[in-house]
Amino acid sequence: MSGAEHEAIVPSNKIVSSVKKKAEPKASLKGEPSFFMTDEMRRLSTPWSIASIRASQIDPRSLPAGVILDAASGSGLQLIAFSRVLKRPALGIELDRDIARFCAANMSLNSDDEVQRSLDRVLIGDGRDADSAISTFWSSLRETGTRAHPPIAMIHIDPARPLDAQNHSIEEMKPDIKSVLKAWSPHLQIGPRGPAVLLDLSPRLDSVQRAMIDGVLEATFPGISRTWEWLSRGGGRIDRLSVWVGSLSSENSRRCIRVGRKHIMAIMEGEGSGTNSISFNSALEVPRGAYLTIVDPALIESGLQDSWHDTAISGGTGSSWVRTDGRRPLLIHTDELSKEENVRGFVVASGKIVQHRLSPPELHTIDQVASSIAKRGIGKITLRCSLDPEIHPTLQRRISRELKGRDGGSGFMVDMDVQRPSGVQKLYVVCKE
Repeated sequence: MSGAEHEAIVPSNKIVSSVKKKAEPKASLKGEPSFFMTDEMRRLSTPWSIASIRASQIDPRSLPAGVILDAASGSGLQLIAFSRVLKRPALGIELDRDIARFCAANMSLNSDDEVQRSLDRVLIGDGRDADSAISTFWSSLRETGTRAHPPIAMIHIDPARPLDAQNHSIEEMKPDIKSVLKAWSPHLQIGPRGPAVLLDLSPRLDSVQRAMIDGVLEATFPGISRTWEWLSRGGGRIDRLSVWVGSLSSENSRRCIRVGRKHIMAIMEGEGSGTNSISFNSALEVPRGAYLTIVDPALIESGLQDSWHDTAISGGTGSSWVRTDGRRPLLIHTDELSKEENVRGFVVASGKIVQHRLSPPELHTIDQVASSIAKRGIGKITLRCSLDPEIHPTLQRRISRELKGRDGGSGFMVDMDVQRPSGVQKLYVVCKE
C-alpha cells in the first residue's frame, strides 16, 4: 500500500459533461442503461443483465445499515446495479484516475430520485487503504454539507486479472483480496449472519485455488458462512464464479445458476458431491429407446449434479452419467426427465435415442446422413458433437438445407466414447427431442 491520500469525486452533471468530451454513453443492448466506457472497459465489464440479476439475489433485509462499497469499481456498472436494486448509496474506489472519472459519470448518469444520491462518491486511490479511503469519504461528505458518517454495509471485490492467461491464480488478482479484506474488516457493519461480502472471481480457478480463497476468508472472518456460486449463460462454459459471504450467503455451501437474457432460468443449491460415470464396451450396449440428456457443464463444475439428479429422475427410473466433463456432460435414462423448472433450466438438449452412427457426418456424406435421419422422423437436427471446428458450421448449414421441407420433429446428434478392446471408438448418437 502506498499510503497516499485518496481523492474524492462527486458524481454530478459537471463530471458527465467532462467525460462526454472523451466518449459518448452507450447501451450494450436495447432497453439497458447507457454507460461511459472505453472499448477495453466494455470488454472487461460485467453485462448489465448479469449485474442486475446478481443484485436481485440479495435480500435488502439481510444487509446492515450503510453504503455499498466496491473496492475495485472499474466502470461502476455492477456497483450501480447494486445501488439501484437495493436502494443504497454507492462508494466506488478506483486506482486509475480516468476510469474513476468514467465511474463517477456513470453514477450520475444512472442516478434516480428514489435514493439519496448525495452520499454517492468515487475515490481515486488504492482499494487496500481502508483508513485513508473512509476518512476521505467522510471528509468529502462534510465539504458538501452532509454531517453523516455512513458505515459500510457491504463490500464487493472484482479484482482485475490478466487477459491472456489460460488459467488464473489468486496471486494474479489486483488488488490483492487478502489485503483488501483485512483492511476493510474493521469498517464492515455486522448483519444477521455476519459482514456482507461478495467476491467476484475468475471462473478458471480450480479447487485448490478456491480452497485458498476459503482460507483467506476463514482467517479474516473466523467461522463465517459462505456460498460458492457458479453462473452460466448457457454457452457451454462457466461465465462467472463468485463467493457470497456472511449475510449474503445462503443455507448451503454451493449454488449453480443458469441465467437467460433478463432472469434466472434455474437455480440449484446443495453441498456438492462427486459422481462416477459409466462406460459402454460396444455400440450395442447403448440402448435405442432410452433418453440422452446434455446438461449445462456449470452443474457438474459446481458439484451439484446429484442434487439436480435427485429432482430430475423419478423413483424406479434407471439412469447413469455417461460423461461428466467437457462442454457436453451426458446422462442416459430410461424415462423422461421431470418438467420442474429448476430441472429443465439446466438441460441443453434431451431426447430419445433413435439411431447409432459409427462415423461422423462429413461433407461428402451429409446428404446420406440427412436422408437416414429423416427416416427416423426428424426434420431438423442440431449437431452437438465434437467435429472439426473449421467445417462444423458448414456441416450444420448443409444438413439443415438437406432436411428443409421434410416432415418431422427436432433432434440432435451427440458423440460418446465406446471402450472397445482395440481402443476408444467414437459413437455418434441421434436423438429425437
